[in-house]
Amino acid sequence: PFHHELAQSPQPPDYIAFFCVENTASSGGSTPLARSDDAYDWLVKEAPSVVKELEDLGVKYVKVTPAEDDPSSALGRSWRHMFGVETKAEAEAEMTRQGYAFEWLPGDDCRIISPTLPAVRTASNGRKALFNQIVAAYNGWIDTRNDPKKAVTFGDGRPLPSETLDALTAHLDRTKFAHPWQAGDLILVDNTVACHSREPFVLSGGRRAVVASIARRRPKDSHAASSTTPMCTHLALSSGDLMPSVGLGCWKLSGAADAVYEAIKAGYRLIDSAADYGNEVDTGRGIRRALDEGLCDRADLFVVSKLWNTFHGAVDEAIAKSLQDLGLDYLDLYLIHFPIAQKYVPIATRYPPEWYYDPTADRPRMEFDTSVTYADTWRAMERCHDAGLARNIGCCNIGTTMLRQVLTYARVKPSVLQVEMHPLNSQAKLLRFARSMGVQVMAFSNLASASYVELGMATPEDSLMAHPEVLAIAERHANKTPAQILLRWGVQRGTVVIPKSAKVARLRENIALFDFALSAEEMRALDALNVGRRFNDPGHFCELAFGTFCPIYE
Repeated sequence: PFHHELAQSPQPPDYIAFFCVENTASSGGSTPLARSDDAYDWLVKEAPSVVKELEDLGVKYVKVTPAEDDPSSALGRSWRHMFGVETKAEAEAEMTRQGYAFEWLPGDDCRIISPTLPAVRTASNGRKALFNQIVAAYNGWIDTRNDPKKAVTFGDGRPLPSETLDALTAHLDRTKFAHPWQAGDLILVDNTVACHSREPFVLSGGRRAVVASIARRRPKDSHAASSTTPMCTHLALSSGDLMPSVGLGCWKLSGAADAVYEAIKAGYRLIDSAADYGNEVDTGRGIRRALDEGLCDRADLFVVSKLWNTFHGAVDEAIAKSLQDLGLDYLDLYLIHFPIAQKYVPIATRYPPEWYYDPTADRPRMEFDTSVTYADTWRAMERCHDAGLARNIGCCNIGTTMLRQVLTYARVKPSVLQVEMHPLNSQAKLLRFARSMGVQVMAFSNLASASYVELGMATPEDSLMAHPEVLAIAERHANKTPAQILLRWGVQRGTVVIPKSAKVARLRENIALFDFALSAEEMRALDALNVGRRFNDPGHFCELAFGTFCPIYE
């Protein structure tokens, strides 16, 4: 059954290498692989209370081992070989040292109970993964001495719910990829992300020989910086598409053509644009230059744009304009920018229209369109998806209540929710709810107030970059900046982050987030900074800047 190699041990390996020496199996014999980060997301949606207990309590593994090796059983390794001892006294001493509980049974068999071990870990890609041997123990730890239904418990000793484990087993089987071996094949598996299994096989002469080795990451000085720029990892969307975990934000991005080009050259593959940013033509030029120079293919990029408020009743026109300006045939993600329907402003009159309906009026202000509902706009977004103009659609700047409503009537479910999210405004409940509904979260304003000071929407004192807690954590991670600490916090929570910069050095810095991880204590310290401080709030800035009271979050 599916498992992570040695997940029941205190220090499991980071990698497994499989090499096929020979394979003459007439059928079967593949090695199935499944993503445990996706399994975690699925379990959060299907059984959130079980996930909470797994995270809070951990698990224990229970196995009865014989005094002598039993070659008739896959669980037949003796306690003598397991702990490298000869006598019961030596075994007791070694089990006690390693934190195992034990009970001697007739015939010198030994029931061994592991220390409490984590069932959920942070994988190398920053996402939470269901890292365990739970499924393997529940389905496969069976012989004359062992009952698999008793092989794994919560950390407090209570049994795990069978219906949840049965459903999880079926989910892994549905989503697996089975590699059929040929002699000479080599696969390197990230043991923190992927669990593996093996299929039975029938030989037609010869043999099936697949050898394996395990390894941990190369030890390095914890104060040393990585010598290479790590690759950007991805989150899986409900559509099956993969969205990079780090992207380039284009809001207030000066010199967008060069910045986008340099970002793609540095390894970025997600470009977060919007009609209202007023730079989609330059953004498209940067993309085109990168494609023309062969830095990547269009299929490698994940391009985002957003529907502006004045086009809630003219979605087809809006997406056509964005595609034209970007020079693209389709968007990977199209988002409704705000849950605010404003009166239509023709493109020929002014583009982007921004917030005022008529900026030349004696008293310019926002004007709302009460003839179109959010549901109407969503149905138009679905038509864009149906037409192949947007591979994914989603929402911005809404909370749990409105997201729940959209999910009730959506024919095409939102793949992504983009909201302001940083340690001062962590929105933990919204993140948990969205994930439980299969909606990935893209976080903007990752550095909190940095982009708002010049707009008068924040003060220098609001900056997290100089916060003592952030500085202290950065100090413990040598060669990591406060910005990287804040971005890593976002990635490690399982959100997509979209910092902006036009400086090449800063672009490279902002994407170098996968060669270190924050400890659980550091994550909790940053979580504790939450005070619900929102910088991008129309309920505040619309009245000050545009003479119109426009609350959306209350």
